[in-house]
Amino acid sequence: MIALLLFFHTTSGYAAEPSKLDSISSAKVWLASQVVPGSGQIINRQYWKIPIFYAGMGSMVYMGLQANDKYHATLNKYNQTYYSPLEKYRFEEQWTQYRIQRNLFYAGAGTFYIASVADALIVRNKEKHSPLTASVLSALLPGMGQVYNQKPWKLPFVFGSIASIYYVIDFNQRGYKRFGTALLEYPNNEFGQIRSESDLIYLRNGYRRNRDLAIIGMAGFYLLNIVDAYVDAHFFDWDISDDLAFNFEPLIFSNPMANTANQNLTLGLRLNFNF
Repeated sequence: MIALLLFFHTTSGYAAEPSKLDSISSAKVWLASQVVPGSGQIINRQYWKIPIFYAGMGSMVYMGLQANDKYHATLNKYNQTYYSPLEKYRFEEQWTQYRIQRNLFYAGAGTFYIASVADALIVRNKEKHSPLTASVLSALLPGMGQVYNQKPWKLPFVFGSIASIYYVIDFNQRGYKRFGTALLEYPNNEFGQIRSESDLIYLRNGYRRNRDLAIIGMAGFYLLNIVDAYVDAHFFDWDISDDLAFNFEPLIFSNPMANTANQNLTLGLRLNFNF
């Protein structure tokens, strides 16, 4: 970690002194936090946060590895001996539970990692609203950039769209695997003689095509989420109050250059443009 910070100081043209930490750009803070979690907290001089992030990541990874060992041990035990249908169901329920626990613990470790990067960027740019921070947050976790831009009302749309597209991907993936397996086992598959080999090929390819299109849609929405956060961050400080208007009003005025006491009044039109 120290070597990485020295690299950033040197490439920036500064000596590796604590007084120069404020000169490191937000982009380099983001890169340092990505490569070595906790680097951003060192740059921001918030050292007390580092044990929290590392303890969180370490504990989540450790418990995930423990659950993964139990998952594989249950699978191996199941494959070594013949069991009754009821015992098979219990084994399947058990290894499914361990697999879910493993995935949740790994997701928790990833959450602590993302939080360390997000914290470094947010603290770094606390004095100004940064488009880079908004983009990086949305790239790390869709919707975070929108929250940073103080538009949490977009979250249901973001998560709802992701969940919907994921469901389409999962549905078509299951269909692709089902008919792919049926094609490999033809004619002794779950459909028997109901579906011909050409039908199975057509259905398998259809599910695969729909799955691939949904994956492309997911990637496109992910990029759109980043672009939306970036653009919103750019317009965050723009004045969009009611004073931004173009209006006109009648005006009666006299000639200020006239020397006579009886000045002629003139009717005119005044245009106001506030920006």
